[in-house]
Amino acid sequence: MSNSPQKTYTPLSQAVIVFTVLFTALLSLAFFFDFSDIDLGGLLFLVSFLCCVFIAKDTYDISKVSENIVVPQKTAEKSTAFSSEEMYTQLYNNSPVPYIIITLDGVIKSANTAAVRVFGVTQKSIKGINAFEKLKTSDEAHLDFLLEKFRSGVAIGDEMVFINRKDNRESWALLSLFSFTDAWGEKIGLLTLVDITKQKKAEDAKSEFVSLASHQLRTPIAGMKWSTELLQMDNPESLSDRQHKYIDRLLESTQRMAILVDDFLRVSRFELGTFQPEYEEVNLTQLCEDILVEQSVRANQKKIEVNTFFDPDITTIKTDPNLMRMIITNIYTNAVKYTKEAGTIHLGFGKKDDDLIITVEDNGMGIPPGDQDAIFSKLFRAANAMRNIPDGTGLGLYIVKEAVSVLRGQVTFTSTEDIGTTFEVILPLDAVTVSSDD
Repeated sequence: MSNSPQKTYTPLSQAVIVFTVLFTALLSLAFFFDFSDIDLGGLLFLVSFLCCVFIAKDTYDISKVSENIVVPQKTAEKSTAFSSEEMYTQLYNNSPVPYIIITLDGVIKSANTAAVRVFGVTQKSIKGINAFEKLKTSDEAHLDFLLEKFRSGVAIGDEMVFINRKDNRESWALLSLFSFTDAWGEKIGLLTLVDITKQKKAEDAKSEFVSLASHQLRTPIAGMKWSTELLQMDNPESLSDRQHKYIDRLLESTQRMAILVDDFLRVSRFELGTFQPEYEEVNLTQLCEDILVEQSVRANQKKIEVNTFFDPDITTIKTDPNLMRMIITNIYTNAVKYTKEAGTIHLGFGKKDDDLIITVEDNGMGIPPGDQDAIFSKLFRAANAMRNIPDGTGLGLYIVKEAVSVLRGQVTFTSTEDIGTTFEVILPLDAVTVSSDD
């Protein structure tokens, strides 16, 4: 028995073969029989009838084929829809991220297993709890602001909150929240809470360690500085030029270490949230002039021209003097450090609309475009800064950003590499009280 595959024909080939056979038969009939006496009208009716039969049959066959295709397709769609609904339900219930459906007032309508765990309650008792009452931020007014944004239809993302658990266990999370309308036309919200408790504890422990270490280091550094200064003052004529040089180098290194420790201490206080601003009357012009005097040695060594422009209508402001000095000093010392020999620096302040603007402009090395997004990050230094001036901690601008944030302002900059940089500190006037001589 032969196993060779049977030859198959395409639909067109089959149609041509059938047509050829039938047409040949028709010609044979016409050749052997005399059709002259046949009623043409009856013949035409018969042909028309047969055409109707064949057309109806073709229509039936086509419909049958289509029905056989559509029915399985509908069945597959129903099966897929059911599977998708079931899949999303499983994802919602078993996701490691807490998902919570809430009303606009914060009442929990539905919560998955992870949400039940993060609140420390049972699945039965979580419904009806007001989620907003279980959450806290560092500033109570900030939480109210977030809830108003949510009710206004504005999406909220990655806000750190403390979760008030029933068992009083410490729990922190990143909150995301947005509103939407459900199938019944009710406006509700989807709340997600990403647990960051471990990360928060590790960060707090690190900051506490830095704070403690900084405090402990300040005492021996101060002792080293005093001892070096006493050595310098005790019979300076008995010291050789080389010894004087060593003492100067020791003083410089001690001073740099003291600045570094102070910077770490400030950073830890900002990160721990223990820095509380203390407002008092500050003469801003005098503060800027004091900073210029403190940094004059370095500026004079580099022969830098310093221009000032202080708004005469602003004499004193009510603000935290330590934060204000911290902000201006860090930006100005950076300008001095990164401005080339015989360069120019502009320092000044003025009023624009409802804001106080403090500006420091230089024509120094500038910040490369690729480094500008990270310039306010902790311990970050631009590539050209590290290459040309290795001395630096990368904490100065981070401290500026945190200090400005405490004063409810913002710091911006524009920079072009090898041309210069301009920093602007913008403080809302409702955050500082401005007085004039009038």
